[in-house]
Amino acid sequence: MANVAVIVVDMQRGLLQRANPAHRLDEVVAGINRLTAAARAAGAPVCFVQHDGDAADDIVPDTPGWRLHAELVCADADWRVRKRESDAFHDTPLAAQLDAHGIDAVVICGYASEFCVDSAARRAALLGYRTTVVSDLHTTNDRAHLSAAQVIAHHNFIWRNCTFSGNGVAPRPLDDVLVTEFA
Repeated sequence: MANVAVIVVDMQRGLLQRANPAHRLDEVVAGINRLTAAARAAGAPVCFVQHDGDAADDIVPDTPGWRLHAELVCADADWRVRKRESDAFHDTPLAAQLDAHGIDAVVICGYASEFCVDSAARRAALLGYRTTVVSDLHTTNDRAHLSAAQVIAHHNFIWRNCTFSGNGVAPRPLDDVLVTEFA
């Protein structure tokens, strides 16, 4: 088994398909499917993280909005992790699962760049995992102060230029990740 795992964050219908839809959604979903297929073929685990929202959210557990995007390809062997915070590691079994499988590197993608993807990437780096964010497979919505494209570019810049206890977060495009991690 490879020592790298793919973590797909919050690709849930209620978050992605709002009046202000996620940026480049079709392209991101197709890319995530390419990434997860390559990971599975290489024997690497794939983990889908889902946020459990409350009644005020579009992501109440077990409702249509909570479910993963309909075009994401999920396998029976894929891990599922549920969370209630932006951080996919906080009060979840994610780190224990990674450690139990000898994983020392993670490849992260999903939604939302500036919230849950950023939180997962920073925590993974702080926990000592070699951390890659797929620079063209994280997305968000336009915000009042920045367009989605600006948010994505800003976070790729931050991750490229910030270190966390000796570990950085490396933003790399999908084609590079496929060659270096799963070829």
